[in-house]
Amino acid sequence: MTALQKRMIEDIQLAGLNPGTQESYVRSVRQLAEYYGESPDKIDEKEIRAYFLYVKNEKKWARATCTIAICGIKFFWGKTLKRDW
Repeated sequence: MTALQKRMIEDIQLAGLNPGTQESYVRSVRQLAEYYGESPDKIDEKEIRAYFLYVKNEKKWARATCTIAICGIKFFWGKTLKRDW
């Protein structure tokens, strides 16, 4: 587990989100990082947009799956990285 993952999990726990949400959010950020092959804190807004176009149009993710991933990445971006979304 990376330091960023640990910090995100701690942030999720402090926010009072349930373990299932914790897993989903961490998975979403991990998948984004794996897609680009780099640490998720190095990925910018333009890349996030391109990623979601890819998973929607190429991978054919359902709307609910996209929504969960967006929420997880938004949480990571805003709460863990302390960046404006």
